[in-house]
Amino acid sequence: MHERFEKRLTFNRIFRHLIFYQSQKFTGKIKVFSLQEEAWSFYFLLGNLIWASGGRYPLRRWRRQFYAATWKLPNLDYLDRNAECWDCTELRTLSENNSLKIEQVAAIVNGIFKEVLFDVVQAFEAPIYEYLGLPQSLISLSQLTGIGDSLKLEVQEGVTPDPYYRLPYSLLPNIISLQETTYQHWTKWIKLGLSQISPNQAPFLLEPKQLQKRVSRKVYQNMEKGLQGKTSLRDLAFKFKKNSDFFSIASAISPYYQEGLITFNQIKDLSVYNSDKQKYSTLTRSEKPQAESVLFAIDSSRKNQSLFSAIAQQQGYQFEAMSDGLNALQKIVHNPLTHPKIIFASYEMAIIKPEEFCQIVRRLELLKPVPIIFYSKRPLSHQEIQEVLDAGANQLMNQNDLTPSSVNSILKKYQQSQSNGRNQIRNESKATFETSNSPHFPMMNKTFYK
Repeated sequence: MHERFEKRLTFNRIFRHLIFYQSQKFTGKIKVFSLQEEAWSFYFLLGNLIWASGGRYPLRRWRRQFYAATWKLPNLDYLDRNAECWDCTELRTLSENNSLKIEQVAAIVNGIFKEVLFDVVQAFEAPIYEYLGLPQSLISLSQLTGIGDSLKLEVQEGVTPDPYYRLPYSLLPNIISLQETTYQHWTKWIKLGLSQISPNQAPFLLEPKQLQKRVSRKVYQNMEKGLQGKTSLRDLAFKFKKNSDFFSIASAISPYYQEGLITFNQIKDLSVYNSDKQKYSTLTRSEKPQAESVLFAIDSSRKNQSLFSAIAQQQGYQFEAMSDGLNALQKIVHNPLTHPKIIFASYEMAIIKPEEFCQIVRRLELLKPVPIIFYSKRPLSHQEIQEVLDAGANQLMNQNDLTPSSVNSILKKYQQSQSNGRNQIRNESKATFETSNSPHFPMMNKTFYK
């Protein structure tokens, strides 16, 4: 049996579920959730896998796959966002009015499946690889001593992505072929040492002066132009005329990421509706690195993380969450793009005591003005409260009072008083873009990104 189909590989967890529901001739939706409550849905019709959706970047994914199949940017003005799967509905509509050829429809469907499956595998494998010390090979269940292997699933029978969906079965990708493709992609990814990075994240030049000494002038100019923390690896593949082959870009920058010269930034999905009601553009709601607007939460509770995530999105913050104080400190200290604007933390955080966490944060010049708000599951003694406040916390509250209203009030309270002082990671003048013959950074595709 080929290694890729070995059932005990953790990589195969999602495929075991897909193959099971295929064997049951299932009709409906299965929804999977990551530890960060990111969700993806897979739709079956009589055991046939017919659609996949979800994740944080559905509009970016739709734009990429539509452009890859048609070499045109999609019109996002009239999408039915209330549909079960608006992208499936849009694809069906375009197919019915002959705006797309059948081979273009098939290409879009295949592309969406490949993206979603890779994202699901990366999201579920990343914590395991981190736990095992970031190996660059596939992991078996036998290695998971002390860590769970279950997937959180929701199953709904009878649900379809679109009530009029009628794509011929001959155009649907086979689950085994999708497993083979995802296996090849994931194997490449972990060999690059990128198990903790999503291709939906945007590379950013953290040490431009050092990098400039390592590459040719033209390659550096292209990298400086493209790697600004604004554009995901997947979108960069189109920007540099690589289409869906983001591995070539990743391969080129991975050594510099390992050395700390390049980091990765979380970005937002595309914005369709804006206040000016302008025509669709390739800009996002916020494609600039949000180094000064990160809401950071430290809590192992998925419920609380989801609360903060929803509020952060509503208020225009980037959101980061960690389950324990020690890992949170490592992320905050070593990644300048996750320097938070405000920190919410459970008093019962694991590994490190709240007062120790505050003392370490307050020693760092950049983090001295950052408000730290603790909330506790139990009433605290006067001594406990005083110790945390003396260590540098700004506020303590009861977890029962942790509501959208109270969190929004706290954000508003500290928004005006918080210092805006922060080191500028980059203050380099932008080099004029020039064409390069580099195989990894050729001339940008200005049709895709204006």
